[in-house]
Amino acid sequence: MSITISILQYNNSRATIRCLKSLVSQMSNVNCQMSIVVVDNNSAPEEAKTLRDCCQNNRWVQLIENGQNLGFSGGNNAGIRQALQNGANWVVLLNNDTWVENDFVSRLRAILGEPVGILGIPLDEGKGVAYAGKVQWLRPTLKHEYARCQRSNVKGLYAIGAGIAIHKSVFEKIGYLDEKYFLYFEDADFSVRARKAGIPILFAPDLVIHHSVSQSTKSLGSPLLLRYHYRNALYFNRRNGPWWVQILLPFWALLIMIKQLIKLATGRNREESRAILNGMMGFLCGETGKIK
Repeated sequence: MSITISILQYNNSRATIRCLKSLVSQMSNVNCQMSIVVVDNNSAPEEAKTLRDCCQNNRWVQLIENGQNLGFSGGNNAGIRQALQNGANWVVLLNNDTWVENDFVSRLRAILGEPVGILGIPLDEGKGVAYAGKVQWLRPTLKHEYARCQRSNVKGLYAIGAGIAIHKSVFEKIGYLDEKYFLYFEDADFSVRARKAGIPILFAPDLVIHHSVSQSTKSLGSPLLLRYHYRNALYFNRRNGPWWVQILLPFWALLIMIKQLIKLATGRNREESRAILNGMMGFLCGETGKIK
């Protein structure tokens, strides 16, 4: 069995190096073929150089430098393709702002020896452990599930993209992460598509990844993140929602727009309201990918 861990970076190379160090120290102790792919999503020059210096001459690590920021979905897809090209049976996606315990790799190897399509790995966020994400319709954001999940194919939950193991057969069956999202909802979308295709999604209750929440995206700025959230929420619901969601979706969107127009008229949180409206207009105009 061959396992490749793919780590996506957009700046914050210090966090990436911490993550790498926590993994590399374990690589030689596992009875299977292991490797790490690091994808740099066109970080600032000094950040990219710091990462390049760290990865140089490290036999476990392969560095891919994208010429542009491809977002969470596109950046991870670059790592996935490289992992599969290298012959990986399993691809493990980790956020760069994560780090693991000293026995993480060996314990992960033991779990992946069992027949699984997708395995969600719990995230210790400091204030609690997020075992999975909740698929919720007609919501601009999706919440995490902090109640302990048993290793069963629980409907209504998705594997969080910050820590997820995916068998190569899954990509052969449903393809890669949808790059139309760029940022947010792509992990939920991937799990929903997998479940519709009959692919089991399990959750590992006794394995954990430490996660510094939102470290990788907070520099983008709140208004921009609101645009992504609302645009992608509409796309996610239209693409994956059941029949009743398709009926209610236009009314939900109209209600949000009216609410934001009222806020603009009354001078309340105008910057946020403009961002939300711009995100929704982007969806209506067919905008996908990175917001310019």
